[in-house]
Amino acid sequence: MSIFFPLIYLFAGWLVGKTSLDFKTAASWVLTRIAIPVVIIFNISTRFGSMSTIIIATAMFMLAMLVVCQRIMCDPVKSLCFSYLNIGWLGLPVASALFGNDASTIIIAAYVGSSIVGNSVGAGMLSGSRFNLLKLVQTPPVLALFAGAILIPFGQDVSLWGTELYSVSKFMMSFLGMAVLGIWLSKIRLSASDLLREIKPFLLKSVVMAVLVSLLLLLASSLNFRLIAENPETLYLFCLLPPAANIIVLETHYLGTGKSARPITCGTCVSIIAISLYAAVILGFRAWG
Repeated sequence: MSIFFPLIYLFAGWLVGKTSLDFKTAASWVLTRIAIPVVIIFNISTRFGSMSTIIIATAMFMLAMLVVCQRIMCDPVKSLCFSYLNIGWLGLPVASALFGNDASTIIIAAYVGSSIVGNSVGAGMLSGSRFNLLKLVQTPPVLALFAGAILIPFGQDVSLWGTELYSVSKFMMSFLGMAVLGIWLSKIRLSASDLLREIKPFLLKSVVMAVLVSLLLLLASSLNFRLIAENPETLYLFCLLPPAANIIVLETHYLGTGKSARPITCGTCVSIIAISLYAAVILGFRAWG
């Protein structure tokens, strides 16, 4: 059932978008300034030992993809749609349902790494400012990273006292993020041609991610990093994920526009079909075995 929650939140936002209510700007502020930093702080301070390799690898891969895409496309929204994946809001419930606890650890760690890059470097790209290290370290996700690192020695206390806040923040990430996307979707019309247009970038992104995941698996095997090496099915799920719904939150917050709503939604539709086929294959092999 948890697999369908993001779609339910999306539909709720779409319904709100058909009314006179408009909370997308406020929701974007809450997400970028409060919910996402809380999730980063909690995971860094309580699970960094088991997550550090995946966090660093995800951040490095995403940063490299962002830089290359921006040089080729010269459009920050398109670059983010290609490089910033919906790991937390769609990937997490799917991976948890299919692959269990180890998959959840991998997905959350990858989400933290991608969120740090997407919400800091991506924010800088959308704001139109040149790379500035001082401004980068002042962004909420990077400040959250530092705060989480400082709290690592107190990880048990953070886990004891902060679990409820973390659960609320994680829910807010999923609900408000997909709801903002739904509100923007209520303002536009989608057609079959829009869906077809997203197949090519989806396939290209899948190939690029498959290469990166294969390299990471080879490296993990050679270094005997078991969490990665023993979960290839979870890692290859990244190849099928759509653009992050958080892109529309960043775009709303920094630009006040919503042009990423169309590629995010169409990419999500294509991704859901691909993930369904992937899940069918995985479950089929399990049944056969």
